Amino acid sequence: MVDVRPFRALRYAGVPPERMGEVSSPPYDVFTPEMQRAFHARHPHNIVRLIQGEFLAGERDDGPRTQRAAAYLARWRKEGVLSPDPAPALYPYRQSFALPDGKRAERRGFFGKIRLARYEEGHIHPHEQTFPKPKGYLFELWGKCEAHLEPIFGFYDDASDSALSALSPSMAGAPLADFEDEGVRHTLWRCGDPAALQAAREALSARQVFIADGHHRYETSLNLSEAQRAKGAPPGGEADYTLMCLANAADPGMVILPTHRLLKKVGAGAAEALGRIREGYEVTEEPAPREGEGAQVARRLQALGTGGRTAFALYDGQGPVRYLLRKGGGAAGGSDLGELGRAVEEAVASLDVRRLHEEVIEGAFRASREEADLGFTPDPEAALASARRGECAAALLLNPTPIEAVCRIAQAGGKMPHKSTYFYPKLRSGLVVHPFAPPAGG
Repeated sequence: MVDVRPFRALRYAGVPPERMGEVSSPPYDVFTPEMQRAFHARHPHNIVRLIQGEFLAGERDDGPRTQRAAAYLARWRKEGVLSPDPAPALYPYRQSFALPDGKRAERRGFFGKIRLARYEEGHIHPHEQTFPKPKGYLFELWGKCEAHLEPIFGFYDDASDSALSALSPSMAGAPLADFEDEGVRHTLWRCGDPAALQAAREALSARQVFIADGHHRYETSLNLSEAQRAKGAPPGGEADYTLMCLANAADPGMVILPTHRLLKKVGAGAAEALGRIREGYEVTEEPAPREGEGAQVARRLQALGTGGRTAFALYDGQGPVRYLLRKGGGAAGGSDLGELGRAVEEAVASLDVRRLHEEVIEGAFRASREEADLGFTPDPEAALASARRGECAAALLLNPTPIEAVCRIAQAGGKMPHKSTYFYPKLRSGLVVHPFAPPAGG
């Protein structure tokens, strides 16, 4: 069963709700060097100093900056910048935002601590692959700080919406945070009512949780739990839990955006690639999109992809925009896999993002597979503009991966290609922190 519990969050003390944007930030893995500098300058206590500290002159590895993060955390605890809540709670969270097409949406969830479980136990499911380097950085950083500094984003499926219904009365009270940044309004509350907390726990106990964002953070939490146990931490202690924000898959604001690809290093030009593409795709051309028409191209692409058809848009910045509609259907299956293995393989092989990489990026453009040679953006306007400015050889737009496909593949034990999903908007880091050992836990 899924074990979600209230916890005593470590939070910024004395910061008014409307100013919480000054001390919080986006998650560590979306920072550009420019963003990193900007958030360092935003406030001397901004969470960026803990999650993504700057390298100083002469530093070549993460050791010094993770040590500084631990020192910052200890000092901020001592000075009262960060303070633990007096009693355990769950923290309802609402994000109000605009989609790339201008429509407004709202996503509700809540922060809590969730008992760690290995994937094979069947309670918590990943859907993407992870890589050693980010997990090594997080293990060193969180291990030194002895705290889960950022949340994992998970979702569950509950048509009755029982958990959030139990917590919703607390959302009528005064918020702990209420601010807007980069077009997203973040509002956080605290729910300490025992009856509501118990109802939310019971509502989720029979559910399965799917990791939407933060696979590296979850697997690092598992590794840290083992490390703490080796140090003598008792079973069932804080190290056996991690920080997660949970949302209902049925929430109207549960949005997955596509991650469009920008080809920077190709082995074939657009004309040569189109020659290969025509073997498996119907190609139609329309006038080059003007500035500001990115949403229009995305809507056209969405219409072409109705009924589960695979469709892409190709723009090299010089000619027309080409819409690629895949001929036929079906996906190749493995020859020596079991029935479940074949089903997983076929489900992954039928994903638009998998077909884009195999048939268009690698097959037609002979493009580099290295992630450093690809750009990624969920914004269709930004993708087209990049091609228009000559910053990439071609922009390839695709439709979002349906959340049903994410669940189906994850439940079957499959892994989707990296950057298959972009759950929007990103959670805000710094609203709550989960200490799992002293001194962070006090």
